[in-house]
Amino acid sequence: MKFTKPLLITKLKATGVHLSISVLIFVYLTYKIVYDWYPWPYFAVDGGWQGIRLVGAVDLVLGPLITFLIFDNRKKRREIVFDLLTIAAIQIGALAYGVHATYSQRPVAVVLIDEFMISAIEEHYAESWTSQDALSVFSDEHPPIILSELPMNREGLEKIQQVKIEQKIYEHAQMEYYRPREQLGSAIESRQALFADRMVSYGDRPRFDAWLAESGSSPEEVLIAPFSGRYGRVWLVFDRDGNHIDYF
Repeated sequence: MKFTKPLLITKLKATGVHLSISVLIFVYLTYKIVYDWYPWPYFAVDGGWQGIRLVGAVDLVLGPLITFLIFDNRKKRREIVFDLLTIAAIQIGALAYGVHATYSQRPVAVVLIDEFMISAIEEHYAESWTSQDALSVFSDEHPPIILSELPMNREGLEKIQQVKIEQKIYEHAQMEYYRPREQLGSAIESRQALFADRMVSYGDRPRFDAWLAESGSSPEEVLIAPFSGRYGRVWLVFDRDGNHIDYF
């Protein structure tokens, strides 16, 4: 198809209208991803940035590009309507996939299990997942930060593995081992020597020192715990009662 100047101008106008609508949608979804689904610091290390890129690629690139390639005001009205409906169907389908993928991978809980602090997503709970309220009883944080204490005897560990194999519920998502929020602080405190050694081995001590200087805190006033995200690591900072106050 030959692009005449009038046709090119028409295509650019149609693409501009489409892009304007896409930007509004993208701004809303960005807000949901950054402030609701992947609040900091999880946005940076646990999939928020990847979700933004996926949604942006579909919403800001794919849809407007298809509009530019397909739209032609020289066609009959019925053909133009068909093209617009086709564009809308493609973008809505692709955007729905991107939003679903991003939403379904959001961290619904941060779990301290053994010596590790990791995220849990809905999929990890399998059919035991009911709602976010079931996890919120363990923590006031968003997402909730929860202590899980697994049994260390052979019988208990075999039961955990059996549930994982048969019910597809991950170890850190087996809620019967979740403990009340009041126990989180003491659990983190009992691991401070281990976490401090790990921070040195990771080469993260300068980051902690910088945070202490900026916040005006002393090491004795806070507790730290490493959170291992799917795309990086960050240190969560708690007060002595186990309330999450910051990160570095």
